[in-house]
Amino acid sequence: MKKSLLVLLISAACGNAWGQPLSVEERLAQLEKKLEENARELSQTKAELNKYKQMTTPVSITGVANNQEINKSEINRKNTNGSTAETTPQTLKALSDFVKEDMGFSFTGYLRSGWGTGNHGSPKEYAIGSLGRFGNEYSSWFDLQFKQRVYAQDGKSAHAVVTLDGNVGEQYGTAWFDKDSENLLQFSDIYLTTTGFLPFAPDASLWIGKHNLPKYEIQMLDWKSHLTDSGAGVGIENWQVGAGKLSMALVRQDLNAHAVNYPATQDAMQVNTNTVDIRYKEIPVASNTTAELLGRYSRANKSDSYQNSEDNGSHFSVKDAWLAGAVLRHRFDAGGFEELTVQAADNSLASGFALISNASPGYGNGDNYYGKHTYGKALRVISQGEFYPASSVVLAHALAWSAGNDIYSYDTGAHTDFQSYRAVVRPAWIWNNGNQTGMELAWFKQTNQQQGNAYAEKGYKATLFHALKVDTSLLQSRPELRFYTTYIRAQDNEISQFRFADRKKDQLTIGAQAEVWW
Repeated sequence: MKKSLLVLLISAACGNAWGQPLSVEERLAQLEKKLEENARELSQTKAELNKYKQMTTPVSITGVANNQEINKSEINRKNTNGSTAETTPQTLKALSDFVKEDMGFSFTGYLRSGWGTGNHGSPKEYAIGSLGRFGNEYSSWFDLQFKQRVYAQDGKSAHAVVTLDGNVGEQYGTAWFDKDSENLLQFSDIYLTTTGFLPFAPDASLWIGKHNLPKYEIQMLDWKSHLTDSGAGVGIENWQVGAGKLSMALVRQDLNAHAVNYPATQDAMQVNTNTVDIRYKEIPVASNTTAELLGRYSRANKSDSYQNSEDNGSHFSVKDAWLAGAVLRHRFDAGGFEELTVQAADNSLASGFALISNASPGYGNGDNYYGKHTYGKALRVISQGEFYPASSVVLAHALAWSAGNDIYSYDTGAHTDFQSYRAVVRPAWIWNNGNQTGMELAWFKQTNQQQGNAYAEKGYKATLFHALKVDTSLLQSRPELRFYTTYIRAQDNEISQFRFADRKKDQLTIGAQAEVWW
């Protein structure tokens, strides 16, 4: 009876799967084969189910964000109402850092933009490099950096970096690039940077491409105390040598060298130039205090054609130029910092010291080289920083003195002696971490003496503001939302010949501005 039942079950299971009658032994063999296949499929299904369970059960992730552990169950935990509870910011940040490190990609940037209006029509900026930028800038600037890790193995890594920056005008509704030279875009960085490729400096960064060593900004005055613009270059950064770190770069910046009758005619020839930029930083001096030594040397690599043009007097002579300086940096225990810079330069680099609105030391004036540079020299001393004189008060400042002898001034010409003073202070009352009310007061004076002629430029600015913030620092915490009113006056304008709208010497504005980096 049992054997007959088994035969019947086998026959029903097999059905018409076989085209001809089979013996009982053949049918049992095929049934065993089917059972083995089903067992394998069941085993695979169980394995997939176990993987799914592992993904949904608590798993500890280490090695992220300061070695902080993350429990995935925190991300999926439920509150008493059954909805997903909010993950703690610390966990989210650590998970974000872990994902970025795993992908090897980062997107960082900066932007500022805002609205403003004046009592004489459209507001105008005046002497930002001397009176400060707060309440005195009416454009939208941005920097966008894309960085991708392309290699990481055996202690070596390589990253590709591209940086876009530019300006978007705030005047018109349309913002097409190159529209009336108001909207601008450039690739300021395109380079490959590596670590671990130099056996003698495994922790240093070696890079090649369009890049330069870091620019040192005087933030409140919106110019760079030290920089080297780069068409392309090669550099090494943060090489530990002795007590400090050494950085060096060789960069190219060709210039349009103009004929001596510039600007009456625009005749110019391209001249290849190269600059060596050297920094030795983080030299310990005292507790919370470090020093840095820096220098650059720029030299033209002239073609025979341009050398002939110099010799016959049709084009300006492109002279070598140097800059040397030192920076002392101190961090206060209560928060804030102080930075003191001393610099000296000659020829065209010294000419940059005498500019009123942008005192960055450039080998040319932008991409142009012109003027009779006569080996003149200039010196300057700069102080910038912020500190907390009381728990509810923060004070930021930028102070600069500069002077030069027998330089070429882009405003008053060859054989110019100059002296300038710039002072900007910004005290603020701290209501709490998110609110500040304060003012920015600024004053400057510059005199140029050129072959018996005297020229004076002088002005002041007062800005009242309230800021919505995310921390108390005036210079180092962003994002920030500002609401301000500014009065600015050009007392003397014999150097710049500047006038506000309606040829006025002063301007009253109100505005709002946002600034953020990420």
